[in-house]
Amino acid sequence: MKLLSLVSVSLVTLTATVSAFDRIIAYADSFTDNGNDYRNSQFPPSPPSYKGRFSNGPTWLEYVAKNLPEHAVINNGYGGATANNDDVYTKFNGYVVPGLIQQIETIPVNGTSKDLYVIYIGYNDLAHILKIGQYYVNNQHYDKEKLAENIVTAVKKLVKKYDAKQFLILNVPPFEQWPATPADKKAYNRKYINDYNALVERQLKKKVKGVDLKFLDDHSWFDEQLALPERLGLSTTNGPCSYGIGNTTTCSDPTKHFFWDSYHPEAKVHKALGGWATEQIKSLYKL
Repeated sequence: MKLLSLVSVSLVTLTATVSAFDRIIAYADSFTDNGNDYRNSQFPPSPPSYKGRFSNGPTWLEYVAKNLPEHAVINNGYGGATANNDDVYTKFNGYVVPGLIQQIETIPVNGTSKDLYVIYIGYNDLAHILKIGQYYVNNQHYDKEKLAENIVTAVKKLVKKYDAKQFLILNVPPFEQWPATPADKKAYNRKYINDYNALVERQLKKKVKGVDLKFLDDHSWFDEQLALPERLGLSTTNGPCSYGIGNTTTCSDPTKHFFWDSYHPEAKVHKALGGWATEQIKSLYKL
């Protein structure tokens, strides 16, 4: 297996490298949500979920915030968030989840050119395209090309609105390995996810100029954890602790399952992801 340090980060610097930043401002979905959906919709049920998280513990960005106390973190993670609600969106208990573009347009953060803007979006869009989950659809022809275009548009909006200069983009994890994906769809879905990840990075590099773009390859990180889940004291062969999403029936041994539910990882995975992301950020920004 390739060393993680060699595969975990894809980096392109389009301007002179900036060595530090003020705040971390994140736009994301359920992998990052620290209770934003729950405060608006009472979803997911908590308990058994941890205080509105889509897991049984804090999410990865909360560990980054703890590990980097000198940098304030603004967490705009909303479970079910897509890139643009004009194409496809999620609704929980009547609450329309803001997509990436809607988060940027409607949630004030008083951003500046000195902040680091983190984007971790695309999972739900691809899950809709690949028919892994139920979503509300406005664009019947939505595809990975339009998704990549939405991400480019979102980055440009941040540049225009806040004079944003520094971006950290996480790619889409290998959710073809999640319990929600049927076995006969895994190979096709893996290729589609990989093709999208390559496409969006290529499009951002091509179409967004004059900013510092960095990319974290959490897709490869998840591949490594799933190959050796025992390193985290977990197993992938015992299924999710809770089937589906928002199910109030859970297993008796949640800390032994890699997957909390059919779509999301368990708390120890989040802690490890947060630790890994912290080290990558420290290295990339010379902290």
